[in-house]
Amino acid sequence: MGSCVSKQKVVGHYRNGRNEQAKESNQTFDRGLPQNEDRVPKKKPGNHEEQIKLHARLRNNIFAQPVKINDDFTTPSYPKSEDVIQFIDESLADNFIFASLSVRERRLLIDAMIPERIFAASLIIQQGDIGDYFYVVEDGHVAFIVDGNHVGACARGGSFGELALLYNCPRAATCVANTDCRLWKVDQHTFRQMLANNMANQQKGIHDVLRMVPFLSELDDSLIAKISDALTTVNFHEGDRIINKGDEGEVFYILREGTAKVHDIGFGDSQYVDQQLGPSDFFGERALLTGEARGANVSAVTACSCLCLSRD
Repeated sequence: MGSCVSKQKVVGHYRNGRNEQAKESNQTFDRGLPQNEDRVPKKKPGNHEEQIKLHARLRNNIFAQPVKINDDFTTPSYPKSEDVIQFIDESLADNFIFASLSVRERRLLIDAMIPERIFAASLIIQQGDIGDYFYVVEDGHVAFIVDGNHVGACARGGSFGELALLYNCPRAATCVANTDCRLWKVDQHTFRQMLANNMANQQKGIHDVLRMVPFLSELDDSLIAKISDALTTVNFHEGDRIINKGDEGEVFYILREGTAKVHDIGFGDSQYVDQQLGPSDFFGERALLTGEARGANVSAVTACSCLCLSRD
């Protein structure tokens, strides 16, 4: 793509959709997995455990080449105003790929995004090509075309092409600029190197925490590494319910960032004092062994990031 994209024209099948309004400004395309994979709905406590289980089943389907960590890799950073940073951050909020990133990782990703101007009628993505870039639309209108048929569109705040960051697979649709557009983009190599390097820096700390869990403490290093690789990151807003008392336990949590509270502990006459949890504390470990009903509520006191392991 790059600078040559403005010279490529599409001259027929997109025109009927050129003046259509995007039905939803945050509409995205090029999906192969469910949206909001790890996103925590603020008003549906407990639903995230189903999402974590689904993520655990899907994560092995990613078939981009394994990342070879480059110790010399530095995530690029391109200047942006605070307004643009906030805009991109909000545009990423409901996308399952980015919902699991920590605050630091999201900021690194935003900093690495490159601006690109596209002229009206330019081809941005060609259906069938192997994808490389993910795009966020800051201004303009982009049409989605599959097999010559107009199937959707997005405008400001919309995004498309995100599976290119994970998969080495053909693009699912052609994307054409209906108007002059201002886009932000990031490529697969940058995204995956950034995450791999960041995760490598955290990996030892995660292994140390796993060693503190009684039923994991005697496992050899290779099994601990496999468990670490199976962890899914889920972010919670301040006040969100992480665990509901009485629910069937299916997910084990390690608090990565933030503060949480264990409350309403016990049943009947056996009640206990609330407990505060901080980074590296873990909870819900019995879920991996028994699946028994949760014996307490756990709520996010501040915005939290948790590493989660599904019993599946």
